[in-house]
Amino acid sequence: MKVLYVAPEHVSGGFELFAEGHRRRGNDARWVTFFRNLYGFKEDICFDLIGMPTSPWVYSFKKRMRLGDQREFPDGAPLFRRSENLLEKTLFAFRDALNAPRLRRTIEKYGLNDFDIYHFEQGADPFRDSRWVRELARRGKGIVCFYHGTDLRNRGAFEAVHRLAKLNLTSEIDLLDRFPDMRYLYLPINVDRLKPSYRPPDGRIRICHAARNRAYKGSDIIESIVFKLAKRYPIDWLMIENLPHAEAINLKATADIFIDQITDSGGWGYGASSVEALALGLPTVTRINSHVEAFLGVHPFINADMETLERRLIELVENPDLRVEKGREGRNWVTERHGLDAVMGTLYAYYREVGFC
Repeated sequence: MKVLYVAPEHVSGGFELFAEGHRRRGNDARWVTFFRNLYGFKEDICFDLIGMPTSPWVYSFKKRMRLGDQREFPDGAPLFRRSENLLEKTLFAFRDALNAPRLRRTIEKYGLNDFDIYHFEQGADPFRDSRWVRELARRGKGIVCFYHGTDLRNRGAFEAVHRLAKLNLTSEIDLLDRFPDMRYLYLPINVDRLKPSYRPPDGRIRICHAARNRAYKGSDIIESIVFKLAKRYPIDWLMIENLPHAEAINLKATADIFIDQITDSGGWGYGASSVEALALGLPTVTRINSHVEAFLGVHPFINADMETLERRLIELVENPDLRVEKGREGRNWVTERHGLDAVMGTLYAYYREVGFC
């Protein structure tokens, strides 16, 4: 069996892990992206499309014209992207025409029509009119949509792709109710590559936070609370922003405490950054609301929000044994829930349910 992951960008390192997981089961897997990532993650095949969001002129034009501006949809409804206005339709049709030759060349060169199962990240076809997914469906291919983050929350799904998918997955707990057939899949992690490397005691406590969007995670509030505590305790602040992934991991590994988020603005609970921190043996602080608590059951996270973060940090700073205990507990939990073999076992169970294997 051959599996292809299709995504706008490789943003978390997950495709390399999924490919390894498929190969462990005797199957082939590759990934293809619309444009190259900015975070140092490994590329496999890339379409190198024209007019993508990473192009400065595209970003500037969209901002000036307010293209794509949209308030968040209400929770719980089966949400699809709104109809595009005439200007948007014209621009996307022009972009599809520009990109069609290079898409056809790449598809032919790498035999991208010859896979059995296709995972479309965010349900996004490289053609805005979803013509490739339609063609694959006509050929009887297995179509999977894997939804993450703000795209589905703020814009909705591409209806044409969604209707053709036999399996809809998400790694975000708050997205589970968006569609009645949505299935949850933990993000995979290779715990053998992320191991604790406790730094020698030096009388200091290093608190780390990482963010690509400070507003989503409440970063400014987190920073102000840590600075306040640094006046009373020997705390060093480590803020990770806009760094290549490998460099960010190396920095994170030097911390004593990791803080993920204290809001629900960018998704509930935790994401890949928290999973990496737990694998590194770091006690990890994040907001776990009642819905996430009920879904996860027993978990290692230290629950905090804007009102309780200061208190939770004081408990960790003043109690080194608690830091060790939560770090050990977190790594064990990640191995059980996010370990590659465990995640692939769940994924292949879903494949069997929908008749892919």
